[in-house]
Amino acid sequence: MRRGPAIALSALLIAATPTVLVGNALWVLVNPWLVHAQYAIPGFPDDDQGLEGDERSDLAVTGIRSVRPWDDGIVLLEEARLPEGEPAFDERETTHMQDVRDLIGGFLVAWAIALVAAIGAGLALWRFGERARLQAALLWGAKLTIGVMAISALLLLVSFETFFDGFHGIFFEGDSWRFNETYTLRRLYPDFFWGSAGAITALVVGLQAAGVFAAARRLGPPRGRLGHHR
Repeated sequence: MRRGPAIALSALLIAATPTVLVGNALWVLVNPWLVHAQYAIPGFPDDDQGLEGDERSDLAVTGIRSVRPWDDGIVLLEEARLPEGEPAFDERETTHMQDVRDLIGGFLVAWAIALVAAIGAGLALWRFGERARLQAALLWGAKLTIGVMAISALLLLVSFETFFDGFHGIFFEGDSWRFNETYTLRRLYPDFFWGSAGAITALVVGLQAAGVFAAARRLGPPRGRLGHHR
């Protein structure tokens, strides 16, 4: 294979790796188990307004299901009720959750594209005998992913609010994502929930990256740098 296409395929594989691994984690995390696992953590904040037990966890699971592109959508929130029989979520909350659903759907499209690109690039490098470039690209992709996760985890530990506000400021319009403690979303998903979710995400992605790194090492020692022709 010519040097230019080989370098381009290597770069594509490196760039696609973080998106693939984060997308894999998203598929795992956007499920009811995340709510049950979090609520079982000792010290998980209670709802000051008295929502507890199965009533609280069931509503939290409904929220998770509502943002999954393959599930029934925001209608789940519109039909949800508090124990007193009142609607559990108002229009502002359902609008925000629709935004979240759209964001997740968009990211999963990017994940699918990145996955196809990564597989295609890897197979092409292997097919044309660029084993050293394939190994180097996988190693660098894993390192890039671990670096991004490490920075994100550090920001979460140093200043959760700054990270949380910055993330939402990038992906959501204005203050549409800000809710005070009286909103059901805040009662179901306090800051503790999102801090733990961020840590779990970093762990799941980091473990995948470590697996990619280990698998790449088994391909054999690199026979040159990424840009060096075999």
